[in-house]
Amino acid sequence: QLQHIYKRDNDHTQMLRILVDSGGCHGYQNKMELTNTVEDDDIVFEKEGSKVVVDKVSLQFLRGSLVDYVQELIGSTFQVVDNPNAKHSCGCNISYDIDIDKVYGKE
Repeated sequence: QLQHIYKRDNDHTQMLRILVDSGGCHGYQNKMELTNTVEDDDIVFEKEGSKVVVDKVSLQFLRGSLVDYVQELIGSTFQVVDNPNAKHSCGCNISYDIDIDKVYGKE
């Protein structure tokens, strides 16, 4: 899907930024946006020409997760799926609790 966006916008420098923010009904939620900038504390992941950017703080909560483009009747979005650091998530798959022991390797 990112390749489609690159072609549509005629901008191959765009990357999908994922950051974890406090909020939602379970405490944490992922925010996603297209960006052309990489900050000093960012990690860039690339696969088949598509790039995803995550800051170091968010990475500790997302480590081991997958990013997918999900198409549903209510809309299509990029989503973080199979997050091994999430304890519970809401029905809409937007917010979640973090298993702090897994994040900090205490299990």
